[in-house]
Amino acid sequence: MNELIKTIFDGFTVDGVSVPVKYMYYMGHGEPYVVWMHQDSDNSLTGDDALIGYVDYYDFDVYSKGNFTELIEQVKAILTANGFVWQVSRSSNDMYEHDTGYYHKTLNFAYIREEN
Repeated sequence: MNELIKTIFDGFTVDGVSVPVKYMYYMGHGEPYVVWMHQDSDNSLTGDDALIGYVDYYDFDVYSKGNFTELIEQVKAILTANGFVWQVSRSSNDMYEHDTGYYHKTLNFAYIREEN
């Protein structure tokens, strides 16, 4: 799954600005940026006492020092175009990090998987 997400966001730009999208943490100094991580898994389909399918949930934390509305919309668009489903109830409110000066929002997405 990590490789799929890396591929989806390879060369990701918003309004001509390259936006780093990294797993777990970002050590760079640029902004804006997105950090993602696996959040949870949940059974979704079982049969004959065996798991058939499940849902993985991923958090995508969006950080920017300015208006991040377009960035949020682009993250949602690229993920939904690649089979992810935005989970409104698992996503956060808009936040502001006083210690860093970043605006921050966590977007949660589900990805349906089949057990092979």
